[in-house]
Amino acid sequence: MKTSEDLGLSGIHYVMFVSYSLTFLIWGGFVTASGVMSIYYFSKYIPKFLVPISVALGPISLMIGNVLMGRLADIVGRRGGIYAYTMSLYTIGLIGMGLSILLSNIIPASEAFIPFVISYILAEIGVGGEEPPALAAATELMPYNYRGSILVLMTNFDNIGAAIASAILLLALMRGTQLSATWTMIGSAIIVLIVAVIIRLVTPESVRWLAVKGRVSEAERIASEYGLSYALTEGSEQGVRFPPLWFRTLVLSLLGVSQLATYGLMAFYIVYLPSLPFSNNEVLATQVLLWANVGASIAGLIGLVVDKLSRKTFTLVSFLGGLLTMVPIFIIYGVMTKSVLASSLTIFYTLLFLNMVFSELGWAVRVLLEPELYPTRNRATWVGIVRLIAWAMYVFLIYYLLASANTYVYLLSNLILYVVGFLAALAWFIFGIETRGLPIHALDKAADRR
Repeated sequence: MKTSEDLGLSGIHYVMFVSYSLTFLIWGGFVTASGVMSIYYFSKYIPKFLVPISVALGPISLMIGNVLMGRLADIVGRRGGIYAYTMSLYTIGLIGMGLSILLSNIIPASEAFIPFVISYILAEIGVGGEEPPALAAATELMPYNYRGSILVLMTNFDNIGAAIASAILLLALMRGTQLSATWTMIGSAIIVLIVAVIIRLVTPESVRWLAVKGRVSEAERIASEYGLSYALTEGSEQGVRFPPLWFRTLVLSLLGVSQLATYGLMAFYIVYLPSLPFSNNEVLATQVLLWANVGASIAGLIGLVVDKLSRKTFTLVSFLGGLLTMVPIFIIYGVMTKSVLASSLTIFYTLLFLNMVFSELGWAVRVLLEPELYPTRNRATWVGIVRLIAWAMYVFLIYYLLASANTYVYLLSNLILYVVGFLAALAWFIFGIETRGLPIHALDKAADRR
């Protein structure tokens, strides 16, 4: 039997990569970006107190999908029935969002907003539900020497999708209306979804999960059919000992809160603040989404070399860079609010771009460590739990900071969050272990011990 050292990426690996990448493309590009900008449009027609509540509903729904579908993925599998639920939810949600936008041309926008919100919730639950099983499956099925690259590159399609959607929206706004642009994005998402469904039909179940569940003969048959036998190899004892479960979960939760909140608050929801250079201008606000996600997309290409880097050092540098690039944003736009610098869009977009580069590196850290530090038998469940903690804090911050609409507090909160992330990264650098290059059987044994 070949070992993972003898293997490169085969056709089925590329099929899985495309399948999982399309999920993230739909999430970032068409559900989140179109949802944020549609709420931005509807905010002119609904009571002001509903704006922060409506904005928070997206992350809340995604959080629900993370937890419920993460647990379900450990029960029914990474493929199987789980995708019947998730794909159905965001298909219905995307179609509903599109129809709601069309309705706003026929009935009052405040009334069309109700079916829009319901559809947005369903879509976010669906795409959120695909995250834990996709991360788990990629961790369990990819050769260890490509695992990090696949995890980072496939999740980077979240940023690529958001950048593409923002560019579509920006071009359409310069030529027409926001609603027609948003409908274009949602229509594009439905086309991508059809492709994703077709590709998903040929992706295999995680043979590692099947073996853990006692379905060994089925696992061996699928592994033989798809050339995945290395995923079932136990191999020699690696002698790796993970830190205690509580420490792993605490560090991952703090990293998650720091990265998720700072990314979302700076790349998406900052457009709702009334006192920044792009305020009350849809074209300039759309450029915030565009430049933030272009920066994140470029940084995501770190996936091409991430398997050559120490996970511990990469974690520390990512969060330190985020902290250092957040400092000038806070000083200029939170403290020096009346200065010439604070009125410059060029300076803001440049600093935002750099900050999002490091934010994406922090995201890469999360998608590497979260599935690597838990065992196959409950990997998706723990990924969902860690993300629940991050999303819960994120939702609280979105509501509180947008309800107060205080730019100083908003940016200071981001700075504090980066400090928290850096301290968690430092703790992992000192007390954590290196997971780069460990095959799946070694990760499972180390994670099961403590």
